[in-house]
Amino acid sequence: MKRRRPRPAPRRRTTGPWTEAHVHRLFWRAGFGARPDEAAEWAKRGRAATLRWVLEGGPQGAALVGPAPSADGKPLDPVNEWAHDGLWWLDRMVRSQRPLVEKMTLFWHDHFATNDQDTPLMLRQNRTLRRHALGSFPKLLRALTLDPAMQLFLSLPNSDKDAPNENFARELMELFTLGVGYTERDIREAARALTGFRARWTDDGFGGIYYDRERHDRGFKRIFGQRGRFDWRDVLRLVVDHPRHAPFLTTKLWEFFVAGPPSRATVRRLSAVYRASGHRIEPVVAEILDHPALYRSLDAPDMVKSPIVFVAGSLRTNGLPVSAQSLTWLLDGMGQRPFDPPSVAGWDWGPAWMSSNSMRTRFDWGNRLIEDDLLGVKTGSTQPPASPAEALEQALAATGRPWISGVTRSHLLEMATRFFDDLGPRTRPQRRSERADMLQRSLRLILLAGPDAQLH
Repeated sequence: MKRRRPRPAPRRRTTGPWTEAHVHRLFWRAGFGARPDEAAEWAKRGRAATLRWVLEGGPQGAALVGPAPSADGKPLDPVNEWAHDGLWWLDRMVRSQRPLVEKMTLFWHDHFATNDQDTPLMLRQNRTLRRHALGSFPKLLRALTLDPAMQLFLSLPNSDKDAPNENFARELMELFTLGVGYTERDIREAARALTGFRARWTDDGFGGIYYDRERHDRGFKRIFGQRGRFDWRDVLRLVVDHPRHAPFLTTKLWEFFVAGPPSRATVRRLSAVYRASGHRIEPVVAEILDHPALYRSLDAPDMVKSPIVFVAGSLRTNGLPVSAQSLTWLLDGMGQRPFDPPSVAGWDWGPAWMSSNSMRTRFDWGNRLIEDDLLGVKTGSTQPPASPAEALEQALAATGRPWISGVTRSHLLEMATRFFDDLGPRTRPQRRSERADMLQRSLRLILLAGPDAQLH
């Protein structure tokens, strides 16, 4: 009789009021932000209901809600038009009713970073990542091992018993499952076990992957001190069963959602949850999203938004659609274009996003939102505010009420206070209205792309 693994004891959760600030933190970390009405609604429903919706989604399931995407007035064609694949995925982030699934798809896209492959293969891989985003890691690992884009990227096809290629075996251990805890011999022996896959090529190009047992090394191998006639399935089992695997993967998941490394006790807890669940991702993510550390310092966000999260979030929280090809260039300038990670190691996250070039492009994105009248600043339409506080309130209401620090708020109020100082009592009303337009554009730009907007 198979022994059932004991479940970890429930962690004692913190109690206290569930506020809009908590909802904003959760929705940004587990998705792409919350609109003001969403934050108010879920603050009323409470912590348990909000976490349940984030993890399970609502009655609309995988439906996309809102205007369909376009590129300069034309429907997207992700298979045939350059960079439309990235716009297609960005649209899913903006309109999905399961934003955590899209956020986890982004996590796995970075974890199993693949590039320079044909668009249909990359779109196929993206669907695979989404399908397994919160499910069984062994099933996800198996699917990615058999994924054509991944196999071609890491030279797994045509690696045979006479000349085993070590690329996939090395990245499997170093980047995908262990981080540390293996030797060069483990890599060489795993490469032998992984032989046998072949690519089929036709006059039309790539025709698929198949397994040729005659090309597989059937001899004995020794991996992690275990000896056997291992094949590719055995390699995947061995890396997932390795004692280093659970701490490695759960720590990486933690650092995707929470700024700062986890404590040793937290790693032990997350690893126990992961193993007890049969190596499923959702229970680990649920544990992280309910952890007090995620809600630490709600008045001082400490995690830098990646470019994709920054752009998708500004669209989602303001109810704006994906509508321009220029989004591709902007994301590229910020350093993170979907389907184009820099290497198999993926992107550098955190403060690395805030280079001088990336920050300049983030301001360009804010300017585009303002200059294209996407956020309601029509020339001559703004009445001079009755007070600096009213001017700031107008700007906040127009930009999805993003978080700003107390220091930023005081500086914006001071700017609004002095914005009309050089206008005399005889200044024409039209001139005052134009200045009010300028004030609103300035306030909204800072709210959309200033220092506070980079954090969540």
